[in-house]
Amino acid sequence: MKFVFLDIDGVLVNHQSWHDRKWRHANAHPGCVAALNRIIAETDARIVVSSTWRLDTKLADLREIINRRFGVNGPIIAKTPRLLTETWHEGKLGSIVLAAERGDEIGTWLLNYHRHPVESYVILDDDSDMGRHKHRLVQTKFDEGLTMAHAERAIAMLNGAL
Repeated sequence: MKFVFLDIDGVLVNHQSWHDRKWRHANAHPGCVAALNRIIAETDARIVVSSTWRLDTKLADLREIINRRFGVNGPIIAKTPRLLTETWHEGKLGSIVLAAERGDEIGTWLLNYHRHPVESYVILDDDSDMGRHKHRLVQTKFDEGLTMAHAERAIAMLNGAL
């Protein structure tokens, strides 16, 4: 099975659509949605939400937003876990709890997924904190979000051409 780890802000929501918000969250840009729909259509990949939107939103609500409101055609099967790491500092600060790298959260999800063999995966994100999974990253920019050029690279990665 093929998986797309999906960030939302900077991938589906770009600079233009961020400023056109009409509800609690920003709207997806139609061109970004079309690029993701192309990836899904050409690879039959499943979507795992890795965006921070997953932290305060139930999976059913993410499906409502991404599939119904945004118009994404791919099945959303899960969201990555939230991992925290504790960092110790010398002095009066003591320890500070920070979120782990997104790549660690994706890696944990991959290690714990046992329903089907993982054939390939791609990470669509505008951040680069993917650690050992960085080679699977198609990095976007908030200004434009996911483009057809990004989609072509993601399709090649999912279909084993890269």
